[in-house]
Amino acid sequence: MIGGSPFLTLYRSLTRHRLFAVLNIGGLALGIAVFLILFLFVQFERGYDRQLPGWNTLWLLQEHRVGPGESAQPGLFTMGNELLQLQADYPQLTGTRYDSMGVTVLQGPRSFAEPLAAVDTNYFRLFPFPALAGNPSQTLQEPNGLVITQRAATKYFGDQPALGRELTLRINGEDYSYRVGSVIADPPMQTTLKSDLYVPIVPARFANEWWDHWGSASLTTLLQFPDKSAAHRFEAALPGFLDRHAFPTGNVKKGKYYQSITPLSALHLATPGDRATVVTLALMGILTLLIAIMNYINLATARAGLRAPEVALRKVFGGVRSAIMAQFLGEAVVTVFVATLIGLAFAELALPLLNTAIGTSLSIRYIGAGGLALPLIAMVLVVGLIAGLYPAAILSRYRPARVLAAARTPDGGRNGTRLRQALIVAQFAIAIAFGISTSVMIAQVAHVRMADPGFQRQGLIIVRSFFDGSLDHAAQNDLMRAFRATPGVTSATVAQNAPGDQFTTNGDTVWLPGKPTVKPSMMTVQIGPDYFKTFGAHRLAGRSLDTSHGGDDLSVASGDRTGALNIVVNRTALKELGIASPQAAIGQAIDGTRPMRIVGVVGDMRFRDPREPVGGVIYMLDTARISSSMATIRYTGVDAATMTARLEKAWKSIAPTVPFDAKTVRQNLWQKYYQQDARRSLLFTIGAVLAVAIGCIGLYGLAAFDTSRRIREIGIRKTLGASTRDILRLLIGQFLRPVVLANLIAWPLAYFAMRKWLAGFDDRIALSPAYFLAASVIAALIAIATIFGQAWRVARAEPAKALRYE
Repeated sequence: MIGGSPFLTLYRSLTRHRLFAVLNIGGLALGIAVFLILFLFVQFERGYDRQLPGWNTLWLLQEHRVGPGESAQPGLFTMGNELLQLQADYPQLTGTRYDSMGVTVLQGPRSFAEPLAAVDTNYFRLFPFPALAGNPSQTLQEPNGLVITQRAATKYFGDQPALGRELTLRINGEDYSYRVGSVIADPPMQTTLKSDLYVPIVPARFANEWWDHWGSASLTTLLQFPDKSAAHRFEAALPGFLDRHAFPTGNVKKGKYYQSITPLSALHLATPGDRATVVTLALMGILTLLIAIMNYINLATARAGLRAPEVALRKVFGGVRSAIMAQFLGEAVVTVFVATLIGLAFAELALPLLNTAIGTSLSIRYIGAGGLALPLIAMVLVVGLIAGLYPAAILSRYRPARVLAAARTPDGGRNGTRLRQALIVAQFAIAIAFGISTSVMIAQVAHVRMADPGFQRQGLIIVRSFFDGSLDHAAQNDLMRAFRATPGVTSATVAQNAPGDQFTTNGDTVWLPGKPTVKPSMMTVQIGPDYFKTFGAHRLAGRSLDTSHGGDDLSVASGDRTGALNIVVNRTALKELGIASPQAAIGQAIDGTRPMRIVGVVGDMRFRDPREPVGGVIYMLDTARISSSMATIRYTGVDAATMTARLEKAWKSIAPTVPFDAKTVRQNLWQKYYQQDARRSLLFTIGAVLAVAIGCIGLYGLAAFDTSRRIREIGIRKTLGASTRDILRLLIGQFLRPVVLANLIAWPLAYFAMRKWLAGFDDRIALSPAYFLAASVIAALIAIATIFGQAWRVARAEPAKALRYE
C-alpha cells in the first residue's frame, strides 16, 4: 500500500535514511532544548515579585536628580516620613514602607548577624505571604512584635514551636526584646524585598536626623493602586505635591529633583543593561530555534528528491496534492514532537548543572500555573507547520510522468539549491553573530574584573560589621589599633565607603567663587587616617589629609563653619568644576554648605557598578566617629583566609557579642557587580556553541547529500586529470561560500547589538575587529572540519567505481 499514517510513512523514511533522521531530529532537539532553557531563564528573570496575589497593584516611589554628576538611574529610596505626608494630602492612598538594615540577634551566649526589615503594620496585607502560625498583621500592631520566616524559626528554635518565644535584637547599638507572634512561609526566591525577620517601624528606634529631611534616601516607599490609570493619575499629581512640601524646605530644588512611580515587578530589572541582557537572551532562544527550523527545512528539501518516486506513485494511484501536503505536514509535526521529547530530556538533564553554575532555580513544570504542557503542544504544532510547509509544497508539486521517466531523482533544481544555500547563509549568519557577541561579552566581563579601578584591590579586606551600632567610638578605635597590630597588616583605615559598599551617599552642591553658574552635585565621603595609603590611590597633585595640618580634620573644624575645610577631590570633580589640571586645583577655594579648599587630587576610584560613571567625589578627613563606616585593611605575606581568621580573632577579643563580617574586596565586587554578568555570559556561550553546532549539523547533512549526488561528476573530473587536492578545493570552496557570505550579514548585526550593549558600561572595551575576525575564522574552520570527511571520501574515490555509481 502506498501512503499510510504520518507515523508509518515517517518510520519508513527515517529507517531508510538513518543519517538524515539523526541529523534532522538531533538538530531540532538541540534547538528546542536551547530555546526551552533560555525561555525558562527569561521567565525566571521577568518573574520577580509576581508570585503573590495583587502583585500588579504595587508601585514603587522613586526619586530623580538632574544635574552634573547625578546618576541617570532613579533612586529607589525616599525620605522616611514621606508616606505620611502623602496620605495627609491624599487620604485614600494606600501604601507601606520597607526599611532594610543589618542587626545582631542575641540568643543566650550566641550572636548572629541578620538582615532585618522594619515595615508598617499593614505590610502583610499588601504582601500576603502565607502564614504558618499566628497573624502577621496583628503581630505588627505590637511595638515588640516579631514576624519570622520558617527558615528563621528552624534556625533559632529548631523543632520547637516559635510562637511566644523571644529574641533580642540589637538595633543601632540598643538591645530590644521582641516576641515572635507569627511565622510565615519563606518568601519565594524571586522576591526582591525579603527578609527573615520583620518588625514594626517604631520611629524612636529607626528614625534618625534624616527621617524628615527632603532629599534623604532612608527607605523604600510602596504604594497600591487598583489599576494603571489610577497609578498614572497619582503620578501626574506628584509635581504639585512636591511644590507644596518638598521645594519650600530648600533641601531639594525645583528643576533638579522630581519623583515618579514604577511597578514593583520592574524593580529586579531596573537598569537598562539588565533589561537589554534579558531581552537579548530571549532573542537568542528564538533565533536558535529558528536555526533549527531552517536546518530541518534544508535537510527536508535536500532529501525531497529521494521520496519523489513515492509521491509519483501516490499520484498515479489517485492521490491529490492536498492529501500529499497533509501527509508530509503530519510527518513534520510528528518529527517535531519526537524532537521536542528529546529536547525536553536534554533540558531536564542540563538544568541541575545550569542552576548550580548560574545560581538559579529553573525547573520545568508541565501542568498547573506556569505549566509548559499546553505551550509545548502549541509549539509543536506551530514549529511543525512552519518547518514542514515548504518541503510539503515541494514534494507535492512533482509530476509523476517526469519523475518516473527520469534517470535520476530530482533535487529541486536551481531554485532548490539556492534555497538551501540561503538557509545555510542565514543559519551561519545568526551563529557567527552569536559568536561575536559572546566573545565581546566574555571580554567585557574579564575587563571590568581586571581593569585598573584606580586603587590596588589585591590584598584588601573589608570589615562590614564595623558600622554596627553597638560599637561606640572607643570600641571602634580599639578595633582599629588591634587591626593595625595584627601580623601581616600594613595599613588600615575607616571610611563611609568601600569597594562594593556605601551605606551613606550624601552629596553637596559646590561651585568655584568665580563660576557661580557651574554648580555640580558631588558625593561627600568622610574618611579616616591612612585612607589613600590603604587603598593605594593614585595621587595626581598635592597631599593627603592628616591631623598634622590645621583645617584638615572635619571633627575639629565642624564647630567653626566659617573657616575653610581642607579637602581632597578626584579627577572627575575637576572636570565638573571646570579646573584645567590637578596642579591648578591645589589651593583652589570652593563653596558649598561651607567654605572648602582643595589640598590634593587623586585619580578616580571605581568602587561601584562598572556600568555607572564615576562622579565627582569630595573626601573629608574625620577623626571622630564616622556614620555608616566600614574598616578596610591592607595585608601582605599571607592568604586571605589566614588574614580573615587573624582579624576575626582580634575582633572577638574586643567585641565578642558583635558578629564579625568581612570579605575581600575581590569577593565583594564579584558578588555585587560582576557575578551576574558572568553568569549571563555563560548562557550566551552555551547558546552560541549550540547554535554553531546546529548549523554544522545542517551543513554536514547537505555535504553528505550533495557529495553523494556528485560522485559521477567527480569521477569524470578525475578521469580528465583532476587531482584529489583539486577536488577537495572545489568541494570545500563551494560549501564554504555560504559561510563566507554569512559574515556580511553577521558583522553589521553583531556590531550594532554589541555597541548598544557596551554603551551600558562606563568602563568598557573597544569593539575591536579582532572579535569579528576571530569568530569568522573559527566558524570557517568548524565548517571545514564538518564537511572535510565527506569531501575527502568522494575526492579519494576511484574513477571507475564512481562512473559505475548510478
